This record gives sequence, C-alpha cells and structure tokens, in this order.
Amino acid sequence: MGNDDVAKTPASPLQQLCDRAKVGDEAKALLTDRSATKQFIALLVEKDLFKDALRLMAYLLPKREAIGWGCLCLRHVLAAEKDKPLPDVQVAAERWVAAPNDENRWAAKQLADKEKPQTASGLLAKAAFYAGPSIVPPNVKPVPPPDQLTSEFVANAMFIAGVAKEPEKAKEKYQVFMQKAAALMARMAQPSQQ
Repeated sequence: MGNDDVAKTPASPLQQLCDRAKVGDEAKALLTDRSATKQFIALLVEKDLFKDALRLMAYLLPKREAIGWGCLCLRHVLAAEKDKPLPDVQVAAERWVAAPNDENRWAAKQLADKEKPQTASGLLAKAAFYAGPSIVPPNVKPVPPPDQLTSEFVANAMFIAGVAKEPEKAKEKYQVFMQKAAALMARMAQPSQQ
C-alpha cells in the first residue's frame, strides 16, 4: 500500500482557519493537531508573530465584530492625536458597526473611495461595505462580495494602524490590539443576559 492509498487526515477547523487567513510558515510550524484557537493565538503573540495573530482574529471574528474590533483598535491609535478630530471615514465605519444597514454601508464606501492614499480607517470603511449582502446598488440584481474581503480589509487596517505613526511602537500597539481581541472574545463567549 503506497502513500496515495492512505486517506489524508482532514484538517482541523484551526488548520482550515490558518489556511484561509494565509498565516505564515513560522506560525504554521507552531500548529499541532491538539492546538486550541485561543491558546494558539496567545502563542503567536508570545512569539511576536503579530501579523499572523491579527490575520487570524480578522478571519475568526464575525464580520461586524471584526470591524468593531478594528474600530476600537484604531480609536486607541487615534487617541494619541488629541488635537485632531476623528476622520470622517472612521466615523462612517463606526456608524456602520453601530447600525449595520445599507445606508451606512454605502456612506462608508463613498468616504473610503475618496481616500488617497488608503488609511487604516478607510480600510475599515471598505470592510464595512464588503460585509454587506451585495456590492451593487439596490436597484440591480444582487452580487455578493467575495467572502474573505472583509477579513482582508480588517487585517490590513490593523497592520497599517500599528506602523503608520510611530512604527517603533508597533509591537506595543499590536499587543493592545490583541488584548482588545481577547476581551471581545471573552464577551462573545458569555451568555447574553436578557
């Protein structure tokens, strides 16, 4: 019996998530059959593999929560610029998280499309747009967006947010981002109080 005859073991959900999120080889080398998602992400943070940890979170969280997490992280970064108001595109992304309707989604897209060069806030606004059911106007037959776009935009927004200003502090910012992700995951795991 050759290797071709041996049935491949199906990939675990975490392995599948790593493949979808396109984590790097160094991160994949840490993955075992017994790895649990929460512990694996903590290990990535411990090993300073922040890019992989951020990518996994962007793919792991539901779309609205991922964008909300991104907005919280960006608020943390923007807080250092006390003399500047929040960018309109950031406000638009946050507005969509608070009320994820088509009006807010299209408003976020319009502001994001005006940004040159693209900012972290603009990427979050684009993530909000691509989290919707269709990428064409309501009067046209719906065209669903590719499923991974929201996660990609959120992950890229997190990377940029860490290095756009004071890149020497990127590690500290990424640690805060991951702390916020852990707190969000803990809140999501709690049963709702109704």
